[in-house]
Amino acid sequence: MVTLMQRFKAQRLPRIMKIKEQVDQGRRLGEYDRMFLEEVIQDAQRNIRHVEEIPECQHMFIQLAHLYKQIMDKAVDNEKRA
Repeated sequence: MVTLMQRFKAQRLPRIMKIKEQVDQGRRLGEYDRMFLEEVIQDAQRNIRHVEEIPECQHMFIQLAHLYKQIMDKAVDNEKRA
């Protein structure tokens, strides 16, 4: 679990934040970004039992869910405007 958290913080979170920045600027999600976000969520779902056991993971999971919602809400808005 420690390895998963380190990978998330070092690799996935920076990419998620970059995607959020792009949609906040009005850009549409590309297929590669959608696939990446889907993979992140699927990994989180597969590891949910660990999240329940480790408080730090719970906080990270909540942040991830919130970021995902923000990104997807903004991406939908951007698609409607396109």
